[in-house]
Amino acid sequence: MKKFICTLAATTLLASAGQAMAAMTYFENAQQKDIASLNIEGINVFLQDVTTSNDKEDPITCGMFRMERGNPLTYTYSYDEAKIMLEGEMTLADASGKTVVLHPGDAVSFDKGDTITFSSETSGTAFYCGQREFGKL
Repeated sequence: MKKFICTLAATTLLASAGQAMAAMTYFENAQQKDIASLNIEGINVFLQDVTTSNDKEDPITCGMFRMERGNPLTYTYSYDEAKIMLEGEMTLADASGKTVVLHPGDAVSFDKGDTITFSSETSGTAFYCGQREFGKL
């Protein structure tokens, strides 16, 4: 069974039977911090990992994702991930053609192997948790 725990407060805490609980890690104003550009020419997309779990076998990394108006980004996931929309709007389309427009409070999840196209008519920011190592897409 996969472990997948995330919170909007950008704190992650994993524990399983026989392991001691780790101290909570707090990130004040995480939503207000700069989000680094992915530096993809012609695409206004930004992503910043904020924290990761200590689980070496199945790490969970959380952070912020922003898509701004411009060319769409198509991405094939090599890991499972969930996003919660925090502000603005973002349009997502999967390989089957299903399209949704995310608004603040909406949540979406992707399985390893899913190909998703992201776009925005304005801009949108989401919080994500993914089953991957910190800094590796």
